[in-house]
Amino acid sequence: MNATDPLAAEAESFGVPYVPRVGAELFDPALIAAVPVTWAREQAVLPARLPDGRAVLLMPGTAALGLVQQASLAAGVSLEPAFAPRAEILRAVDEAWFAGKARAEKPAPAGSTEDAKTAAPDSSLVTRHSSLSGAAAPAAAPGLDLLLDSAEPVARFLNDTLLEAIRRGASDVHFDPAPDGGARVRFRLSGRLYDQPGPPRGLAAQLVSRVKVLAGMDIAEHRLPQDGMTQVRAGGGRAVDIRVSTIPVADGERVVMRLLNRDDSLLPLADLGMPDDVRAGFEALLAAPNGIVVVSGPTGSGKTTTLYSALGTLDATRRNVMTIEDPVEYRLPGIAQIQVAPKIGLTFASGLRHVLRQDPDVVLVGETRDAETAEIAVRASLTGHLVFTTLHTNDAPSAVMRLVDMGVEPYLLASCLRGVLAQRLVRRACPRCARMLPFGDPSVLPSEEAVARAAGAPGVLRAVGCDRCLEGYVGRVGVFELLPCGGAVAEAVHAGRLAADDLRAAASAAGAFRPMSDDAARKLRDRVTTPAEVLAALGGL
Repeated sequence: MNATDPLAAEAESFGVPYVPRVGAELFDPALIAAVPVTWAREQAVLPARLPDGRAVLLMPGTAALGLVQQASLAAGVSLEPAFAPRAEILRAVDEAWFAGKARAEKPAPAGSTEDAKTAAPDSSLVTRHSSLSGAAAPAAAPGLDLLLDSAEPVARFLNDTLLEAIRRGASDVHFDPAPDGGARVRFRLSGRLYDQPGPPRGLAAQLVSRVKVLAGMDIAEHRLPQDGMTQVRAGGGRAVDIRVSTIPVADGERVVMRLLNRDDSLLPLADLGMPDDVRAGFEALLAAPNGIVVVSGPTGSGKTTTLYSALGTLDATRRNVMTIEDPVEYRLPGIAQIQVAPKIGLTFASGLRHVLRQDPDVVLVGETRDAETAEIAVRASLTGHLVFTTLHTNDAPSAVMRLVDMGVEPYLLASCLRGVLAQRLVRRACPRCARMLPFGDPSVLPSEEAVARAAGAPGVLRAVGCDRCLEGYVGRVGVFELLPCGGAVAEAVHAGRLAADDLRAAASAAGAFRPMSDDAARKLRDRVTTPAEVLAALGGL
């Protein structure tokens, strides 16, 4: 230790570590993500992890000792004080939250603005935003304080809420206006909505305006629904895209913010929970040179995640892969992604028509909503393109009837449809606290016991809840069924036998189909989920 350095001497007298230079080797992403950057810069402190494994709060002297407890609460771990030169801490704060992390990220898509140009140096949350309607978006407001009191309570509340939502892995944040001028705040966690602390009374309208500014929306328009997008960073350079929707209701404007965390959502197929035979069959469909592959299920069943995972298996360097989506939820490297903009005439149908002039090999149509889109997609598949799309149907066989109802001729569909993957999402039971209850237990509902018995489970798995889970569950997993549309199924479609039961029977007779209930039963036997979740997702077995 340098005895001539007053800070080093002070550290020695107080018996705390002294760090003369703060390098990247001390950065702990988890600790950095937990503490707001504006607060860290204002106080000249930085959570770090020493080479010996100790979690510390670097500070420029004893004046900041009172912040250790505050930072420990934010980080969720006990931090020890450590001293470092103030200039070193401030340089490291910028490097930890911005420069080093921003360079590692993918380049911004064409038309967006680099975060270094749009965000003020002390803007800790908002970095980019855009209007889905194509209008120029206003600049994000700088100087957002995420921890301390400030002159902008609405900005502080919104940033605190978003940081908490990102930390807890929420997929959506809901702001519902209340008659008293307040707002009800809810997070969607693992498919369920949970109440959160609301803003101060009377600030609901200001909160909506704040969200609109960040998302590049018209703050003067209160009579019509609007859509927008923004991008934020939680600590450590973690990028989260946010899709914003507002709609007028009786007590004001309702806001829903969909958090699109690319780090958590772009998963390999092997991590989606598909049974081995379903995954092998689906991968075979992805290798087809042409045709249509459909992923079906209700809203919120993970269809987009599955399709993006499928695109991730394709070699985009040797094949021209293009998508048309509403909205573009995740940026995929090497893939041309088009945002639908109905206000200027760019619909799925018109966009798909132009995409086909771009010499594509693979085309993803975010959703087939109408007869025109379905017809163009079918004709594209018949002319040598591989087309992926989604439909809202309850099971795989019903997707065939849905396409015919849209106007696709059965003989054309029989020629081009390669397969349909249907899916639902169920919550994973926490392995730490889940309990297997015996049949006949008085706390078990008859419907739960019936599902468990039908699945061949040894008892009824009950979600209990502990400090490591949410009401007994940790995340979600897919439940799948795959209907390959060749052979007997194609013959049935061509002959006009389109009823779901007929298609299911034809595929089952050929040994090419197992219903979604079989996958749910397997996940019950393997203690992956609970009978209560299967009942909520499928209604039974």
